[in-house]
Amino acid sequence: MIEIKNVSKTFPTSAGTFEALHDVSLTIGSSEIFGLIGESGAGKSTLVRCINLLERPTSGTVEVDGRDITNLRGRELRAFRSGIGMVFQSLSLFQQRTVLENVRFPATLGTSDVSRLSAAEQRKRASQLLEVVGLAEKAESYPNQLSGGQQQRVAIARALMTSPSILLCDEATSALDTLTTASVLKTLAHIREEMGITIVLITHSLYVARSICDRIAVMEAGRIVEQGTTKEVFEAPKAQITRALLGIESGEEVA
Repeated sequence: MIEIKNVSKTFPTSAGTFEALHDVSLTIGSSEIFGLIGESGAGKSTLVRCINLLERPTSGTVEVDGRDITNLRGRELRAFRSGIGMVFQSLSLFQQRTVLENVRFPATLGTSDVSRLSAAEQRKRASQLLEVVGLAEKAESYPNQLSGGQQQRVAIARALMTSPSILLCDEATSALDTLTTASVLKTLAHIREEMGITIVLITHSLYVARSICDRIAVMEAGRIVEQGTTKEVFEAPKAQITRALLGIESGEEVA
């Protein structure tokens, strides 16, 4: 379980400070697919980066499975991060390495239990993960030989290499067409079902949120303005920004 309690995050600017997050509180259940939606600049990415401390909250706390991780540093922080996978819109695959070696790469960094496996055992695990994402036959291919959706699935497999309990996805499908997006979402749903992993998904796409998320939170100007089950929020949006995102005019009934 992830518990974000009264988290605020400010950044220095030439004019003073910019508040990217303001007093955000949120609970994400174990094995849940939780969506964060909102316009660009709403604070979604900053909030997700606070979960793995790529951004450290200015105030407030982040707890994972009852452990306050907000002030972790050094070796403890590296060990904690090995339990969180992250998939970005920009895939950052190594073009000179095979798909299998791309997936194996996190195991070579020495920050997780899987790093203690032999090279052969690491490759075996990488092969198993490629099977999970449906790309076992592409193990010896190179990223530039794959489609965009296949590359995204390689990035997902790589994020799972360290056996994380949490997977953070930051606009992981925004550059993909509808059919390819559907394939990637099917992969994420399969991973949740098979591995019991918690997935936090940032998306601009209402289609993505409706298709896969158990619950969603809507963000605006660094605040959470609405949250609930996906069905509740889509069928009875309360916040003005949510209604705007859904294309509903003020006063119009939701179909």
